[in-house]
Amino acid sequence: MSASLRLAGISLSFGGIKALDELSLTVEPGTVHVVIGPNGAGKSSCFNVISGHYRPDAGSVLFGDTDLTRLPAHEIARCGVGRAFQNIALSGHETVLDNLMVARHRLTRSGFIATSLGLPRARCEERAHRERVVEIAGFVGLGDKLGMPAEVLAYGDRKRVELARALCSEPEILLLDEPAAGMPPHEKWDIARLVLDVRDALGISVLLVEHDMPLVMAIADRITVLDFGRRIADGTPAQIRRSDAVVTAYLGSSRANRSASGTPRTPWGTTP
Repeated sequence: MSASLRLAGISLSFGGIKALDELSLTVEPGTVHVVIGPNGAGKSSCFNVISGHYRPDAGSVLFGDTDLTRLPAHEIARCGVGRAFQNIALSGHETVLDNLMVARHRLTRSGFIATSLGLPRARCEERAHRERVVEIAGFVGLGDKLGMPAEVLAYGDRKRVELARALCSEPEILLLDEPAAGMPPHEKWDIARLVLDVRDALGISVLLVEHDMPLVMAIADRITVLDFGRRIADGTPAQIRRSDAVVTAYLGSSRANRSASGTPRTPWGTTP
């Protein structure tokens, strides 16, 4: 099972604007941990600090016993932190297989010369990588699309390729930035089931940013809520549902938190 991921007192500023303000959270091994919050709450900044794209002004990021805080992004990936981005960044003219093989680069041991000369050891290693990529593609539902150019795939399948590419790096923890964004309801729930399969079948911890609250409540083991870069709540889905601070952050004052009929409103789309 993977190690825990711990953020301790992370602060990050851009000019005079604080994107993260002494943020602390822990992702326990083998869990789906979701980060939510209103637009501009600091969710993407949190992910960028973890994956090494931003360097925090203060605080630390620990994955097990490894301090990731000052490591570059490629070294953090080597430590077992995988990430799928919200904006799809695939090579459109390349096949799904080739897009996924890119993620195996950090796991390749054969040198440039051995690979260029097609030495037996290099050929054997590439064959093993391809077999693993085919296996992962089947796991995410892309087994029949490996030979297709990424640009001809439907939007939902391209999102699956993005997720599969992150899995192909063999991470111990997977960061997913709005994996269901822009999908129709039935495809959103397919992705939700896939996230649970990643946790249950592969034993990979998942740290997820998502705006779809019914989906969040259905798959999260734990939820951290951000507002203006600060953590305002952290707990199980049931605990977050009952948090007045969360309802206020999303919907404003208690007076605004009622429908025209006087029924309490919540961010989850249903009454408590």
